[in-house]
Amino acid sequence: MKLVRSRLAAGALGLAVAGTATGSVIASADDSTPVARAAQQGGVSITPASVETTAKRGGVGSITVKNTTKDTMRVTINVRPWIQNRSTGTVVLNTRASLSPYVRASPQTFTLAPGERRVSFNMRRMTASGSLYAGFQVFAKQAKPTKRNGIIPQWDLRGKMRLNPSRKNPNLRVGATDVVGRGSNRSLILAVRNTGNTLDPVGGTVSITGPTARNATIPAVGIVPGQVVYLKGGSLRGMKAGNYTATWAVTMGGKRFNVKRTFRL
Repeated sequence: MKLVRSRLAAGALGLAVAGTATGSVIASADDSTPVARAAQQGGVSITPASVETTAKRGGVGSITVKNTTKDTMRVTINVRPWIQNRSTGTVVLNTRASLSPYVRASPQTFTLAPGERRVSFNMRRMTASGSLYAGFQVFAKQAKPTKRNGIIPQWDLRGKMRLNPSRKNPNLRVGATDVVGRGSNRSLILAVRNTGNTLDPVGGTVSITGPTARNATIPAVGIVPGQVVYLKGGSLRGMKAGNYTATWAVTMGGKRFNVKRTFRL
């Protein structure tokens, strides 16, 4: 998937000042629907804050942008890819890249007087995987900027987009096991990359054998296709020094991945 950098969005974010109202950040790839709220009385809002359907050419959903201020706003909407934190699994929008070759808002840029406007999303071409998991950014500022107490209000609202595949192909590439942390805070992790086309949760169990034996449940996490996340294999507190083998049983969308990895404490 080719990502297109957007100078417009990068510049707009650089102009953010005190008084900017920002939509809630999506905390994980598989969380509940986020809600975008204005930070002051009267503002810009979006509903719904989540668009989900099966990926296909043509229309794939819509949102309504509402302006409850007394000003006319200049609104720009971009669909952007996620950046996923490997350690926590949380995601944020990559505001320097655009997925416009695949999905674009219509209209993408417009002026909005007090009131509301419906905006459609159109899938212009399919991705190689047949799915697309992304977010959309709605940036609004006054068409004729007017300072109020030295502040120019702006709104940067975020939503999520899930275009699911018509044919699911959950798949993982399992990497290395590692020990992170120090002393009593040490824990075991396993790197996995989502090489499939779904957001099916990834979880399972791990069995550790060696000088000390231990079993743990792997907390399930949604991994964005193409991204790497470290699965958590539990605390190593109280375990003796020596050579160990970790037997991981990882599941995703009905598929099971069994791997053995060695490590030393």
